[in-house]
Amino acid sequence: MSIQAALDLAFKNNPELRLAGLAVDKAQIQRDNAFDLVDYFPPLGLGDFMFNQVFNAYQQAEIGLNTAQKGEEAAADKLTKDVVEAYTGALTDYNNMKSMELTVKNIRDLHVVSSVASQIGFISPYDFDGSITGLQQAEEGYRAMQRAYEGSIANLASLLGQHPDWDPVLTSKPLITNFERGDLTSDIIQGSSESVLVWTKKALLDIEKSKENWFLPGLTSEEKQIDKTTAELNYEDAKRTSRLLIEQMYYGIETIEGQIKMAELVYKKALKDEEVARLKYEVGLIPKLSIVPGAESLEAKVLDVSQAEIKLDNLKLQLANLKSQYKFMIGEEVFAGDDWTAPPVSEDEADKK
Repeated sequence: MSIQAALDLAFKNNPELRLAGLAVDKAQIQRDNAFDLVDYFPPLGLGDFMFNQVFNAYQQAEIGLNTAQKGEEAAADKLTKDVVEAYTGALTDYNNMKSMELTVKNIRDLHVVSSVASQIGFISPYDFDGSITGLQQAEEGYRAMQRAYEGSIANLASLLGQHPDWDPVLTSKPLITNFERGDLTSDIIQGSSESVLVWTKKALLDIEKSKENWFLPGLTSEEKQIDKTTAELNYEDAKRTSRLLIEQMYYGIETIEGQIKMAELVYKKALKDEEVARLKYEVGLIPKLSIVPGAESLEAKVLDVSQAEIKLDNLKLQLANLKSQYKFMIGEEVFAGDDWTAPPVSEDEADKK
């Protein structure tokens, strides 16, 4: 299953979007009803107590409708972000499981050689016992990785509305190696108005401000001032939190980009080392497998390539996830299809496996 197919399933099955749509419908009805009351109300003047209540109710309903409409858009963006996070998390856990599987295979092969070496007296019984312990630890590590992967798939299944036994083959691979961002200050300013964290608090502040110029029975001017001040403080706190999160992610992305560059170099070097090792193996200069610590062998170089590739892939997944979260925080499009690719396998085939 590609990440795009996962997103399509989420938008089809996840109830949060439907709930957000119903919230808009309800807010629209409340706003229309409030407007009808204002329009119907006799023009008795702004000092009339009942008119104050009716008109302020209309103002609040208008704010509520705008908030619900933005909330519907935010719900779609949040669902997209959550799917990207779950998909990248599942792929990362799968990669970690495969990495450990390769390690277990290598240790198991070494254990077979160690068994023969122990029988002919090449290594001591103590060293052979250490080989057994190492294999057992690696196998337990692999089982732990399996459980982590199963948990991440369960999380993805929940978002996509799939049954608990769902066992997909995740086919998309990350292509992203860098994320072109704007100026940090500009992104902070943008996030201060577009972030869900901020505009929800701004809507509450607008509601309190709408009460300022109206006499509302049961609400003293002191109470109105306290409510407004509380809303202002919550709004400012939300902006500070938004700024902190944006800054942390901005520099976190920068760090990951640097790690990707280094991982690319390590992977390229591992490929070259493997090529040289194959030539050495073909002419008998090195063995296929060696139990001597630090000794060069073909299998060790092959394992290095696989591990380097997995590490690079995991860093790309981390960057793709951070980009999605960052875009959500500043109110921009959360998912970019160009950051991903999928192998040439149909979605139907992937779901059957």
